[in-house]
Amino acid sequence: MSQNSGTKIRKINSLIEALCGMYSRVARRLGVHRTYVSRVARGERRSEEIENALIAEYDRVQEGKQLPG
Repeated sequence: MSQNSGTKIRKINSLIEALCGMYSRVARRLGVHRTYVSRVARGERRSEEIENALIAEYDRVQEGKQLPG
């Protein structure tokens, strides 16, 4: 594997780790099931409260520079 490929794989893993658990954190905060949060995120269900919480969680993760640039 080339050095460039290895760097990309590390960035992919960093992304996954940063976003892993986002649905669970939002669900815990709002007192709903994680699968419901997942369905809202995929557009299968509609909840303004959950959408706002997902956006806030995404912003929190990005501001913490946990996502690779």
